[in-house]
Amino acid sequence: PSLGVIRDITQQRFGKRPCLWQIKITQAFIEANRDIVCIAGTSMGKTMTFLMPLLFKPSLQIIVTPLNQLGRQNISSLAKAGLLSISISSETASWANFRDIKDMKYRAVIVSPEQLMKPGGEFEKLLRKPLFAQQIIGVVFDEAHCIATWGEFRPEYKELERLRYILPCYVPFMLASATLTVDNLAHVKRLLHI
Repeated sequence: PSLGVIRDITQQRFGKRPCLWQIKITQAFIEANRDIVCIAGTSMGKTMTFLMPLLFKPSLQIIVTPLNQLGRQNISSLAKAGLLSISISSETASWANFRDIKDMKYRAVIVSPEQLMKPGGEFEKLLRKPLFAQQIIGVVFDEAHCIATWGEFRPEYKELERLRYILPCYVPFMLASATLTVDNLAHVKRLLHI
């Protein structure tokens, strides 16, 4: 879709007029031809950049977030746009929820690194299924600076590097952060093979 179409549909569905940089990130996601790094200040609209593509492509977005509260905020934003999503935590990691994810009931799955990278867990089983992986528009690492700074006390952050070997190479990754320093960006890009 054109810049104007993305702008108009986003404004209609989310009730917010997106900025040009948000529209360009959305286009990059839709084209699915490269990884994306989005460094923008707090409250500048980074979240919109990874929710907007769901309006234009019938697919699934995986959003990796360090905090359950951020997941709840994303679910609320998506619901306002009429997009069904789920946050998977230790409390919601049920067989029924994973079946619904596999059946594409949700457009976005918000998950912590601990749940996503659980060895032999349900996510790994799903991500290894080619038919499921084909439906993924991208994997977003919200608050991406945490990958570099929290890895010592949340070791699953270091395990995120396995995603590049589990998912097909055409699934783009997006790093979103307000505080990703040059050194931390280099570390995260190396870890995630970006």
